[in-house]
Amino acid sequence: MTFRELLNLYKAGSLDEARRREVEEAIDREDAILGYLAEQDALPEPESFGTEIEREGADPMEQRFQRELSRGIRRAFVRLGICVGAVLLAALLLVQFVLPHAADLFYYDPGEIAAVHEGENGGYKTNRMSLDLAVYSELFLPGGYRENVNVFDRGYGTYDLIIIQNVTTTGRFTDVAGRIDKNRLILYDRNTLKAPVGNAFEWGLNHPDPALSLSEQVRPPETDENGVTYWSAGMAGYPEDARQRLAELPEGRYRGFVSLDRVMDYDAFAAFAESRGLGSVWCAVQVSENPSYASNVGFSTDWGSGGNLLCWDQEKYPQLKRDAFAGRNGEDQWTIRSAEDAKTHLISLLRYLGDQPRFRAMMAECLGVGAAETEPMVEWVQAHGVQVYGFSLIADKETLPDPRAGVLRRAEEMIRTE
Repeated sequence: MTFRELLNLYKAGSLDEARRREVEEAIDREDAILGYLAEQDALPEPESFGTEIEREGADPMEQRFQRELSRGIRRAFVRLGICVGAVLLAALLLVQFVLPHAADLFYYDPGEIAAVHEGENGGYKTNRMSLDLAVYSELFLPGGYRENVNVFDRGYGTYDLIIIQNVTTTGRFTDVAGRIDKNRLILYDRNTLKAPVGNAFEWGLNHPDPALSLSEQVRPPETDENGVTYWSAGMAGYPEDARQRLAELPEGRYRGFVSLDRVMDYDAFAAFAESRGLGSVWCAVQVSENPSYASNVGFSTDWGSGGNLLCWDQEKYPQLKRDAFAGRNGEDQWTIRSAEDAKTHLISLLRYLGDQPRFRAMMAECLGVGAAETEPMVEWVQAHGVQVYGFSLIADKETLPDPRAGVLRRAEEMIRTE
């Protein structure tokens, strides 16, 4: 009979008096030994239990007790080792795989899936930064439109980026590499996505009244009684200054910022652009009583000019991008043709960006534009429609708008593209 079986009989009260006293004496003896060793911090190794008693010729009862005790302690140590190992492994896996992505929840995640499109011929996904940047660049970066971002998650709110250019108006394609580190965007070539410096159009502090034409507001220099001269010319100077600068340009293609002599609603602007064969342009729009407030805000007349398919919540942001009208009523409608469509598109752009505060703050810190709240702009556009005061385009020197034709342009802000 093993000592464990003997203990079970003891607990069940099935032992005779002699055997019961033997078990109790063995238990008392071992309790005293273990208590003493615990006080001395000198518990022996499990393998040592039982050896001394066997050498001293202990009776069989005590030998069985020692063996059972040794096995119990050994099993306890094994269980403890397994538990400690499991805890350490779990902690390692947590640090390796869980914590990096858990930390991502506290920061802007460019790789988050913004929407999924399911179609008859298959579907596609759009990651968050591709959609965010498509909206942002259309609103604020004429000539810098991007809608395709590859994201590599490094964990803990850090991501590597490749911002891909899908289409071009200059014949060149330029991708941009960068990094997001805890809501801070670093572009390795900021010039590629650089916004216009200051207000790129003549409508500004000197010409703030959209009810009048620029021609009516541009006055010759005036000198007061103290000999101080005041100029009412715009960024490109007076019309004759703009004509001279255009004439001095070398041959080539340029990005121009053109100011309309009068602010036009979108229907009038679309007719104006078609009559001059301008094609796809980026138009600057009024979003407050004074056009100089939140300057250089606009949109493309061809739903974003991009080549990458995007998907989004079309109920909340109707006509956000060109996909909304592709093939509508059997037509390949890539151009914004009516003032109502332009209004819906512009409001969708502004509202979408307003719903992305982390992205907006990150881009404003990196590129310096887009920090203003968009809801007041939405309210103004809802009340007044789309009012266009200028546009940006790529053109040869020979086909650039002539300031004598009722159009003023900012010559010193042109960017050589080829």
